Amino acid sequence: MTRDLELRLINAPAPDGEITVKDLAALSTALQELVTRIGREVVNTPGPGRSRQFMEEFAQLRLRGVERGSTVLTFSKGPIDKLDVELHEQTVADDRFWELVEAIRQDERPEWTTDLIAESAAKLVTALREAAPRATLSGSTHAIEIESSRIHVETWMSKRVHTDIQMTATGRLEKVDLRSHEFRVRDDAGHGVELKQVQDDAVAAQFVGHWVTAMGEATLADGQLVALSRVSIHEVGDPARGLLHAPVASLDELLESAPGPEAGTGIDLSDEEFRVFLEAARA
Repeated sequence: MTRDLELRLINAPAPDGEITVKDLAALSTALQELVTRIGREVVNTPGPGRSRQFMEEFAQLRLRGVERGSTVLTFSKGPIDKLDVELHEQTVADDRFWELVEAIRQDERPEWTTDLIAESAAKLVTALREAAPRATLSGSTHAIEIESSRIHVETWMSKRVHTDIQMTATGRLEKVDLRSHEFRVRDDAGHGVELKQVQDDAVAAQFVGHWVTAMGEATLADGQLVALSRVSIHEVGDPARGLLHAPVASLDELLESAPGPEAGTGIDLSDEEFRVFLEAARA
């Protein structure tokens, strides 16, 4: 797993070994956000895995130095008080990060990229374009050179269409922000829908962690529901709850209820039917 990142800015307008505070803030913020959101997406993948807090600890970036050549930013990655053990989730997140950096170089958005990850990638593209005409991002096993002047922010922007069509989304309420009035639901397939301008948000916030149905004005990206506005939220039962204590039929019961001849008996065929059967079998 990548423990250190090195970002080399080539032919930057700032003197060798220096960087403007504005560019440093934009690059650092975009890198941190991108690494964090990729880690969150790995955690949100259905199936057993580590907690979001665990992944965010390993996504932490620390600026270790600014060096000459033209200007090189070095970052350390991960917590300083954890054992140096590489886990599956870290490997997956690391691979996706470098896949995304290569996609930025090629100026092509991968199909697996979520809107949030694409948003962070767009911020990194903008920061690179403003910081230097060329840049190289490298780690222990990767070194990817990017022609900053040839990449486009538009590549990473989703074509979102806000409509006044009322649509619903059902899933587990996993995000609640009473200050911004923005929530999020996520279904068992891992698809998340942002909820904006939530009505009676203080009441709806009590359903966090529960299954809910949200209704509001739909926002679509490439035909897929990604957000609802002016939302009303209602709690619903967990769709899997009824299956937990459902009776399970034994094999004998299934065989007894299945259509067909009874056990120990056969199918009576006339001589002509048997002849036709043999001809069909030999064909």
